[in-house]
Order: sequence, then structure tokens, then C-alpha cells
Amino acid sequence: MYEHDFCEYAVEKKKEGRYRLMLCLSIVLAIVFVVVFFWKILPAAGFTFGLLIFAAVCLALWYLSRFTFIEYEYTQTGSTLDFAAVYSKQYRREKLSVDLKKSARRVAPYTDGRIDGFSVTSVLDFRSSPTAENAYVLVYEENKTHKAVLFDATARLIRNIYHQVPSITVVSDTLPE
Repeated sequence: MYEHDFCEYAVEKKKEGRYRLMLCLSIVLAIVFVVVFFWKILPAAGFTFGLLIFAAVCLALWYLSRFTFIEYEYTQTGSTLDFAAVYSKQYRREKLSVDLKKSARRVAPYTDGRIDGFSVTSVLDFRSSPTAENAYVLVYEENKTHKAVLFDATARLIRNIYHQVPSITVVSDTLPE
């Protein structure tokens, strides 16, 4: 196996901005529900029906809590770059797979929120934070439209991508190893 045929990297989504707001809002809503439940719903609905409602809400909260802590994984195998999300270190979901040689059009540092030279129809964000310093953008073609993926890059990952598609990759010197 060649040195540039495999690379794996994972970043944890930082709890900031909108993500933190959603976590706090869900905790507040859970507390409000418990207070309202014991104050209004349980006396009005009766004990048995009230317990069924409480169990259903607890089950829903448990299910949603599984998706609170997110980690993104980037795996480069040969000319394929895969993106996955791992929820609460237990549930892995494949998000995207891009064949670099067939569909990639540009791999470059993502600065100032711009993707130069392409009009993309959708952008997937797999960065650890919107303010990540080592953010890269991968523009690829799918169904004759350009789409983009934002991700945190390491020097090794970008070197491996560069060896697969050197004509479209921009290498930065400031990436962490």
C-alpha cells in the first residue's frame, strides 16, 4: 500500500454559537415541560394517561439526546474522500463520498466565506467550528451542478489529496500535522 493511499482524521464539533443555543434551548424546554406536566397535565389527564404522556416525552428526549455530541470523520482511501458524522461516540452515519479523480473540481483553503470561481448549489459544513482556522473547501460536480463541502484539514490529508489530484489542489503551509 502506498503512503498516500489512506488518511483518516476526526474533529469534534465545538459547542458554540447556534449549536450551543440549540442545546440550551432543549434543556430549558425539558425543564418547562416537567414543571407544566406535574402542575397542569397530570391533574387534568389522570394518573395513567399522564404517565403515558410523560414516558413518551422522556423517550423522545432520550432519542434526541443521542445526537447532542457530534464528531466528524474524514477518510481518504485512494481517490475517494468519505465524510461521516459520529453522534455521542456511538452512532456513525455516512454523509458523503466523493471520488476525487472523477468529480472534484477544486480543493482550496476556505477564507472569508468565499468559494472563488464556482457557483455552488449547496454547501455541506463538516467543520468543527465556523471559525476554524484550517478550513478547506472541496468543490465537486454532481448531476451537472457544483456542490461544496467544508472541512477541517491537516497537512497529511491535503498532501494525500494533492497526490491524487494535483492540478486542482491548493496546498497551505499553515496546516497542523
